Amino acid sequence: MHTLAALPSPVINHASLVAMLDDYARPNDKISALISSRALLPLKRGLYLVAGVGRQSLELIANHLVGPSYISRYWALAYYGLLSERVSVITSMCLNRSRQLDTEMGVFHYQAIPAAYYSVGINSIEKDGIAFMMATPEKALADLLVSTRQLRIQSQTAMLSYLNHDLRLDEDELTTLDVAQLYSIAGQGYKTLLLTHLAKTIEGLSHD
Repeated sequence: MHTLAALPSPVINHASLVAMLDDYARPNDKISALISSRALLPLKRGLYLVAGVGRQSLELIANHLVGPSYISRYWALAYYGLLSERVSVITSMCLNRSRQLDTEMGVFHYQAIPAAYYSVGINSIEKDGIAFMMATPEKALADLLVSTRQLRIQSQTAMLSYLNHDLRLDEDELTTLDVAQLYSIAGQGYKTLLLTHLAKTIEGLSHD
């Protein structure tokens, strides 16, 4: 049997685990024993996390719990330093349907978006030797806006007020956003007017 610590990823599905335990006559019994000893932590049916210090990447877990998906909104904005407040729910964007999963590792929320809009503004990020998919800062902010219910912003003045006072984002940090990427995101045909207001607002800040 290969050791769990030698796995390239701390997240493993049931089929891969059974294949790894091919020298056991009853691999499912061994899996149950690993769970009982806390060497494996169940995330959802058929998906496990290898326990161990430094191996628990919430971002990677989020990517695996629902696929395809990528980290975004509040969690990504906090990761990039745009949001100073502590975030307790791991927020992602996905296809198909929105959902929330409550696991031993935390609460994971997934917001569904159209496929054409989904595909832009995603980065592969490596942290502590583990790679995961996360929105760019620009896409994370756009995702937050398009997924906020009943958000009505009709002008750049209203947009700036929302960013500063409602979201409490630092204006100096906002000027570091890539305006061209914001316009590209707005051009995907999903809530175009709202995202164009965002792009123009950030562009105005950059020119001040």
